[in-house]
Amino acid sequence: MIAGPILLTGAGGDIGIALARVLREALPGAAIIGADCDAGAVGAEFVDSFHTLPRADAPDFLAALESLIAVTGARHVIPLAEAELARLSAEDMLAGELAGAAIISANATAVRTGLDKLVTAQVLGQAGLAVPESGIVGEDEPGHFDCIIKPRSGQGSKGLRFVARGEFDALAGDYRGNLWQRWLKDEASEYTCGVARFGAKATRSLCFRRRLQGGLTGRGEVVHDARLTLACEQVAEALDLEGSINIQLRMDAGTPVIFEINPRFSSTVGFRHRLGFTDAIWAIKARLGLDVGAYTPPVAGTRIERVAHEVIRPPAAC
Repeated sequence: MIAGPILLTGAGGDIGIALARVLREALPGAAIIGADCDAGAVGAEFVDSFHTLPRADAPDFLAALESLIAVTGARHVIPLAEAELARLSAEDMLAGELAGAAIISANATAVRTGLDKLVTAQVLGQAGLAVPESGIVGEDEPGHFDCIIKPRSGQGSKGLRFVARGEFDALAGDYRGNLWQRWLKDEASEYTCGVARFGAKATRSLCFRRRLQGGLTGRGEVVHDARLTLACEQVAEALDLEGSINIQLRMDAGTPVIFEINPRFSSTVGFRHRLGFTDAIWAIKARLGLDVGAYTPPVAGTRIERVAHEVIRPPAAC
């Protein structure tokens, strides 16, 4: 039995809202607590109580988090922001407990690999998976192809710059230290795939062909493709995966080319949960030593679409 309270950190935005709704639906008796460095974040409207924490890179972040756990009696902590995962990873705390609360995340190898996009390409490439040619602006020279320049760490489509090869040298000085990757241009063949593996259970995956909307998956459809399934299984093996992650890829000449790993629950967690891929619940169960149960994939062609949700907040809440 899963008992609360459950604390979601970095819970102010889309992922926190989606996961809070999932937990509310799946665990109606558990208190859902939210925390974020933004005291006015709208995610506060989707949890039972909401608290402010320092930024993950602040010296007092861990002490403040420990104090919050003690005050709220949280039994489980699910960090949702990559900065928080990076801090907990640096402290070797991902598989442990803080103030008696179990930290729910993917294993350290998966998190550390996914947090660094160059390391992602290197680790997966060494494991034989297809990845786009990648390098560091100012250190590595791209070949004769157009590029995407993006931060080496970070989430979503923030900070992307699409650069034609002929423009690269002139712009390189402005983006020194960022990551460049070969630009996979077929937008119609972009996929987001939830990948989960727990203990002796076989790797589970759920792949959506998607269209982006404001940096998030706006709409998509369930796809069953042996090439995608194999790529997900190979990623799990390469990372010795324990937990749940999300991978982003595009097809290139019939081959899945993985350009990013999100080593956390993603904004599609709500879609996945309602289609039977209940990875958030599986992760909590696995952390408690409980059986995660069976999984039946949804029907191929099932469509998903993100819609607006209106929230009215009194002045005091903001």
